[in-house]
Amino acid sequence: MIGKNDKNILLISSEFPPNVGGIGNHAFNVAKYLSLNGFKVQVLADIIDIHNQTFSKFQSGLSFKLYPVFRQKMVVITYWQRIKKAIQLSQKSDVIICSGKFQLWLILLLKIVATNKKFLAIVHGSELDLKQVWAKKLTDKSLLKFDAIIAVSHFTASLLSKAVKTKNNTTIIHNGINNNEFKNSNNQPLKGTPSIITIGSVTERKGQENVIFALPNLLKKFPQLHYHIVGKPVIQSQLQNLAKNLEVADAVTFHGIVERLTLIDLLAASNVKMMLSNYTADGDFEGFGIGIIEANALAKPAIGSKLGGIPDAINDTVSGRLVDPKNVEEITAALQDIMANYSAYSTQALQWAKQHDWAILIHQYINVIYQTCNV
Repeated sequence: MIGKNDKNILLISSEFPPNVGGIGNHAFNVAKYLSLNGFKVQVLADIIDIHNQTFSKFQSGLSFKLYPVFRQKMVVITYWQRIKKAIQLSQKSDVIICSGKFQLWLILLLKIVATNKKFLAIVHGSELDLKQVWAKKLTDKSLLKFDAIIAVSHFTASLLSKAVKTKNNTTIIHNGINNNEFKNSNNQPLKGTPSIITIGSVTERKGQENVIFALPNLLKKFPQLHYHIVGKPVIQSQLQNLAKNLEVADAVTFHGIVERLTLIDLLAASNVKMMLSNYTADGDFEGFGIGIIEANALAKPAIGSKLGGIPDAINDTVSGRLVDPKNVEEITAALQDIMANYSAYSTQALQWAKQHDWAILIHQYINVIYQTCNV
């Protein structure tokens, strides 16, 4: 730790709990652990469709101050409320951290009204691969104003423009987990030997389709294998039809949306986490793949796609295997390797997860904050 943690931090995020979302979960943990390390933290974040009582209960247990921007039917009102509150809170802040596309754009205004402040951007990936030319230019213009940038993976950092890379100091800090959350799982038997699992919305990006395409070959090597799919059933009917056409429907179970504790129990009962994510035509991809680290925290190895930020989440041949998500032979060989050496992979996955605990990773954020402030 560098110096005394007496800086006032304002974190502006596009998402935040109790809403569900990767950027929100990330922002929550950054705020929580900076606060636990002595910083005075304020958070300004968008909150969507949360009952007042639920939000008040959540807010009362925080170690930092949360200022919500509740989404309005008229979007312009939401924008105005966000801008107005950001200007107010920035006046008493030393460091302003922005996470999320619109939040990055705010710097163009805040730099004018909040002079002598330090600005730090957190980029996750999707905000950098925009298809609209104007939005991409606006993001670049915004990022050039920041004093420092944190990218959640090497892949995300690679999407920064040449101009931004040249001007800004970019640090790669992986997403983290709270290992204690995974210590009391209820490990009930789960169908399949082995049982493989994917957790996340059932979409093209998450790549459940790639696993189903690989099932005929996987079942030749592992006749008792069963694939469990957990998450919002966006394209579930499409994948059910695919499984029927491939004659593997009996080897697939769709669990739908489940509570967090149930999700952890299912993960704990499985053998291998599958994340064969795609880089979609509209620019959607995994910025990191925190679900892989969560599986590792339960001593579950993972098989993940070589695309996007997942290569940062898997220590290949140590905590799991990286594969071409469309290559059935690679996927099959990876599962054979893991199951043949399961004890070693399991132990190594657990150790890998411990390195990604927020209590450890937050010190990398603290270092960046003090380097940015020249302390």
